[in-house]
Amino acid sequence: MTRRTCVILLVLAFALLASPAAASASLGGKISSIVQSSRYAGPGTGIVIIDDTAGRVIYRYRQTSQLKPASNMKLTTAVAALSQIGAGTRLSTRVYRTGTLSGGTLTGSLWLVGGGDPTFSTRLFGNKAFGGRAGSVGDLADAVRAAGIRRVTGRVVGDESAFDDARTGPLWPPSYWIECPPISALSVNMSLREYGRPHTYSSPAARAADVFRKALIKRGVRVDKGTRVKEKPSTAVLVAGENSPRIYRIVQRMNQPSDNYLAEVLNKGVAVATGRQGTMRNGRMLRRAYLESLGIDMTGARLYDGSGLSPGDRLSPRQILGLLRQTLKQPFAAVFRKSLPVAGVSGTLRRRMRSGPAYGNAQAKTGTLNDASALSGYVRTQNGHRMIFSIIINRSSLNIDAARALQDRIVQTLAGASPRG
Repeated sequence: MTRRTCVILLVLAFALLASPAAASASLGGKISSIVQSSRYAGPGTGIVIIDDTAGRVIYRYRQTSQLKPASNMKLTTAVAALSQIGAGTRLSTRVYRTGTLSGGTLTGSLWLVGGGDPTFSTRLFGNKAFGGRAGSVGDLADAVRAAGIRRVTGRVVGDESAFDDARTGPLWPPSYWIECPPISALSVNMSLREYGRPHTYSSPAARAADVFRKALIKRGVRVDKGTRVKEKPSTAVLVAGENSPRIYRIVQRMNQPSDNYLAEVLNKGVAVATGRQGTMRNGRMLRRAYLESLGIDMTGARLYDGSGLSPGDRLSPRQILGLLRQTLKQPFAAVFRKSLPVAGVSGTLRRRMRSGPAYGNAQAKTGTLNDASALSGYVRTQNGHRMIFSIIINRSSLNIDAARALQDRIVQTLAGASPRG
């Protein structure tokens, strides 16, 4: 081999190493080494990563495996709610009256009608749980008094008919009453006794009617009889209404701490927004149809609920990545991304990746069950490329800390990279 030939070969080698494809292969190789050296290589793990800026796949590993997504299922609920209900929409809890109103006395009853607002709360609870951005029981009671009602000879009747009466999701174990309070179109304080403590109420609507009745009495409105739950008659007259925060704020409150109750109420709310009864089945069918309308192949996916609690739920990393990528093209892209926890800063990622290039950079949805751990979202590289990733790990005996460590290492590697393109 001549000296000139050696020089040419060296130049070609350097050019190949410096090419975008080589850079991509190098980063993919790093990720591959991390995965293969972990305890979670093999069936039950699915990963896909793309460089969205350059438009190429960085790494894929069993990306079409249908796995338990855990709370990554909330991503499907979030985008469907933002699209089908509307990011700027407010949900309303309304009060109607039946009977006659004369001289401040209502000879009849008041009907508290739930519109699927999961934030409807007493002031103390609303401040703690929602930072004060919540539908207010007190404000609604004030509005009834302002409408001229000083006495009700009948009852306060709770109406939750916008949703069906199924309180839990398909295949949920009985223990999940701790994970998600009873689902209803009419509830107060998310059916919790106190913020952060499990619920004890089998009928959210009955409790809501009772709390509202007490709020009226506190404001000087006499209510002669008690409460019950029944559907409002069509002849009832509107008295007042109280609105929720905008849907994008509820989605943010769902995704940041990964709230199951908000997810399930929004799932049924998607059905109501499209003119159907608020059932879990209708909600999941509409979510699936919406994802398919974005061009995502949902073959093999199983959407049983809105939160990811159901052991029957299945999504592949490629399907979740498709959702994340297509959402960036939607009008609500900015509020969707803002709803995701930020590494080392907020939500369920507040205690993860608290240093390194992913800190304050990666935006991702976590997911955790006893046998599933997931992390899917976005991260910027050192030179500004946007990476989109989905990492799902399922095992019958899953070490959650080890699974999270693997996910975090992958994301930190992506954040520290400088791919060309």
